[in-house]
Amino acid sequence: MVMQPFTFQVSLVAFLPCFLMFVRTNLMTFISFISYHAMHKGTDHAGIATQSVVEKMLMKEHGQNRHDLGREKFVEKIWEWKEEYGGLITKQLRSLGSSVDWSRERFTMDKMCNKAVIEGFNQLHEKGLLYRDMRLGNWSCALKSAISDIEVDYIELEGRTFLEVKTHKGNPNDKAGRYEFGVLTSFAYPVEDSDEKLVVATTRLETMLGDTAVAVHPEDPRYTHLHGKFVIHPFNGRRIPIITDPVLVDMSFGTGAVKITPAHDPNDYECGKRHNLEFITVLTADGAINHLGSQFEGIMRYDARIAVEEALVEKGLYIGKEPNKMRLGVCSRSGDILEPMITPQWYVNCDGMAKRAVDAVRKGDLKILPEEHEKTWYYWLDNIRDWCVSRQLWWGHQIPAWFVTMKGETNVDKNDMANNNRWVVSRTEKVSEACVRGVV
Repeated sequence: MVMQPFTFQVSLVAFLPCFLMFVRTNLMTFISFISYHAMHKGTDHAGIATQSVVEKMLMKEHGQNRHDLGREKFVEKIWEWKEEYGGLITKQLRSLGSSVDWSRERFTMDKMCNKAVIEGFNQLHEKGLLYRDMRLGNWSCALKSAISDIEVDYIELEGRTFLEVKTHKGNPNDKAGRYEFGVLTSFAYPVEDSDEKLVVATTRLETMLGDTAVAVHPEDPRYTHLHGKFVIHPFNGRRIPIITDPVLVDMSFGTGAVKITPAHDPNDYECGKRHNLEFITVLTADGAINHLGSQFEGIMRYDARIAVEEALVEKGLYIGKEPNKMRLGVCSRSGDILEPMITPQWYVNCDGMAKRAVDAVRKGDLKILPEEHEKTWYYWLDNIRDWCVSRQLWWGHQIPAWFVTMKGETNVDKNDMANNNRWVVSRTEKVSEACVRGVV
């Protein structure tokens, strides 16, 4: 009798519901009875979740974060936590009589899996499917890491809403310390060499610190006289061009003038590429205003939202605000409100894989059950975007890539895309001399 393989995987953190354990255990036992080789695939290292759990434990028990310990000691703490709680998972499964082939058990951070990850990364890179690029993506200020699109949840706001932001000290203007969302704030930019003002609106007022253009529709008669002119930024004096963009601007919405922040908004990002605008990032990794934010440097992003509004009022440029229906992207792992940020990350080109998956269903080679979920399948895969596979975490597989510098070189910026060819992907740290010569 042929034994067919059947595998399943357990998440290290999201595991505990005992009822589900019982069902799964008995299901695997039944599968083994009908001559399938039931294999326990193993436990997942759950990079974001596990790191967060251990760091919270450290803070509670010792008043320390991972930076206080340093990377090496922090990872040691995670391994200790894994041995205690990860072992408990498989022990409970065995106690329930799980009938699987325990000799094949794997943990996604063990040597064999790590070797497979390195090999897979290298093979994808050699095929031209895996690459490093600087682009706009989802950034969690709480985790200080990029996350993929599939790790984003959304909150639908019907209008003005106050929300708690755990990475902030609290809004002094709200009794519960919550911050205001779901409003459209209008303010005016002074037009250069004129008494005229150009009114724009935004749901994220703090991002105006990174504005590099104001867009109007080329056919809007209200602004024809402003084509090619500039407005002046009220806090740093930057000359901001007034551009025409029929793709982004809807003449019937608001004032018909749109502020453009290419480094902090997906639509503005595309507009910035179309018009070769400057991309100014005004936030640090933890969500504070950086050195490009004028007098607001060091203020956390939603506290800066309040401070910018107050400063605009003082300058007579604040117009007002109104409720606005909107959708907020939230990190599914940390609950943090996500920030669109331009950072260098590693991506996998998913076009070919997505096309094969879609074609398989359309041709009938692959069945989606129930059939109504085919719409979801097509929606995701017909609109696929390249997958961000890198994370700024200490717990997890490290990217098998090394940045090459020559003896005597100092202050070579790893994040400058002009130096992107210095990154060498390899199966071992011992990068060949020939390979180094090829990139420097």
